Amino acid sequence: MGRMPQSSIIVVGNEILRGFTVDTNSNWLAGRLFHVGYPVRLMTTVGDIDADIVAAIRDDAARPDIARIFVCGGLGPTPDDRTYVALGRALNQPLVYRRDVGAAMQDLMFVLNMAARRGTAELNAGNRKMAMLPAGAQLIRNGAGMAPGLAFDLDQGRYLFALPGVPHELRSIYEDIEIRFLSGGHGDVVRELHYRLAPESMFHDVMQALEQEYPDVSLGSYPQTETRELILRASGPDVDRVDAVITAIRNRISQFTPLR
Repeated sequence: MGRMPQSSIIVVGNEILRGFTVDTNSNWLAGRLFHVGYPVRLMTTVGDIDADIVAAIRDDAARPDIARIFVCGGLGPTPDDRTYVALGRALNQPLVYRRDVGAAMQDLMFVLNMAARRGTAELNAGNRKMAMLPAGAQLIRNGAGMAPGLAFDLDQGRYLFALPGVPHELRSIYEDIEIRFLSGGHGDVVRELHYRLAPESMFHDVMQALEQEYPDVSLGSYPQTETRELILRASGPDVDRVDAVITAIRNRISQFTPLR
């Protein structure tokens, strides 16, 4: 069985690093990517600094084990939205004005302004900035907002995507990405055991041995403070080997009976 393709997430925004905004996008994306067979290998958060965004993109793009890169945030109309410029630098692509993007924004603004009875709409400098895109970008329609998603063909079937940081816009664009660019993945099999009032340390030796016996199965323990449960979670591409790990835990820790 070939190696499962992996993803990375780069989150852009001073508001994340300074604690003003909770990053829900990474959590949501990671869950979706895991289930479609593109699990996240690493996440990086950077501020609104061109050099840091460029470095994060180049670092992930240089890794052959990363098949899909998701850059989230920084696509808006204000000066602190710098992802387009950073993408151009990181991928060595000049920024070009996309008339189709500008026209789509103008159409949307016209509809919004008519609804608000403000008359017709003209693009301002901030709007035009949002239509200055790296030359190699493929557009992905944003059905929930103004900034389009972008896709870049890196090499050997690897892709980089740029998405808005607004959660409902990111999720809308991702649905299209999943259909068009994530069909080649195979989701892991996941199995869990739930124990009540079981000391986590009691499982150390068994888990360590199973990691060596089944290196292709990911095994972790997760204490739940509120319910006083301990969850052991095994995941991997081969259902028989994942089930074998779960059976081994049941047999080797027989003094505790799992709830389920």
